[in-house]
Amino acid sequence: MRLFTVGPVQMFDDIVNKYRGGSQVPYFRTPEFSQLMLDTDRLIKKLVHTADSSKTIYLTASGTAAMEATIINCFTANDRLLIVNGGTFGQRFVDICNIHHIPYDTIVVPYGETLGEQHFVPFNKQSYTALLVNIDETSTGQLYDIGLLQHFCQRHGMYLIVDAISSFLCDPYYMDRYGIDVTISSTQKGACVEPGMSTVVLSERIIQERVLKQTVQSLYFDFKLYMDNFRRGQTPFTPAVGICQELHDSLQRIDQIGLDRHLAHIATVAQDFRTKVRKLPVSLPAFPLSNAITPILFDEPIAYKVFEILKNRYDIMVNPTGGPLHDTSLRIAHIGETNCADNDLLIEKMALAIADVQADR
Repeated sequence: MRLFTVGPVQMFDDIVNKYRGGSQVPYFRTPEFSQLMLDTDRLIKKLVHTADSSKTIYLTASGTAAMEATIINCFTANDRLLIVNGGTFGQRFVDICNIHHIPYDTIVVPYGETLGEQHFVPFNKQSYTALLVNIDETSTGQLYDIGLLQHFCQRHGMYLIVDAISSFLCDPYYMDRYGIDVTISSTQKGACVEPGMSTVVLSERIIQERVLKQTVQSLYFDFKLYMDNFRRGQTPFTPAVGICQELHDSLQRIDQIGLDRHLAHIATVAQDFRTKVRKLPVSLPAFPLSNAITPILFDEPIAYKVFEILKNRYDIMVNPTGGPLHDTSLRIAHIGETNCADNDLLIEKMALAIADVQADR
């Protein structure tokens, strides 16, 4: 099977061969595993561009769990949050706040619109604790302007909470430069390893002003436990040990290649696909796109049928799209062990699939 999906992605061949060939998962309460985790932490902070005083939480859980854990460790019903809601994952922040009774307002970004200054105007005279955003809204592919978000938060004295799950290690990302207080990511996307773990990088400011003062009604998701245990390179509860090993190797690989070179490769593959796919009866949205993913819009409502043919006939997986775009949009990822030749294969098979669907109509 060939994956052009945004998570899991087509993993690096050397990591697949090393860890998915029947090797034994080691016992983890050892100095050796602690050292591996401490080195992983060094690499994450380096690649996310944050100071050593920042702390990373390692959760054996999905990105949604990391989003929820961030909210309950940083905010209460006495706060008011502003959420950029431009798709499925912006809505997920809304759903979490509803469950935990945390007041919020939303900046709604309809599909096809580019988030801009005009979306913030209605909120300029109101007071908020923090802005929550999925910097690459995975359900649409739009990459939001981090400078715009930073300036709004600075003007209003707000924390900036970024779900970078589909952007970290795919697009340039500078946590400290842009005043980001929390960065949320997951292993199955830019890190190019298996699903099952998420990380939350906390700035020193939000640790001191929020996390350490918060009484969290949860055992598993209390960040204070994680920070205390990580002094010795451990987590308070059993981690996904095998994924921890894969994550360390993948981050080490990216660091050795060089982050700029790694990002440039993804950008090249993404641009190559966007150029070549235009020969098919599809279009691309006008809003800014992440390197991670390209949403394509079909001229006819045949997207899901094309997805099924790619999967069932050619063993190729792309991302279908839910909701109103179910029949008109597919999303193509460019992360992991992919290159421009893979784009040629995908577009060839997409052309065949489109022809087959049109012939059956």
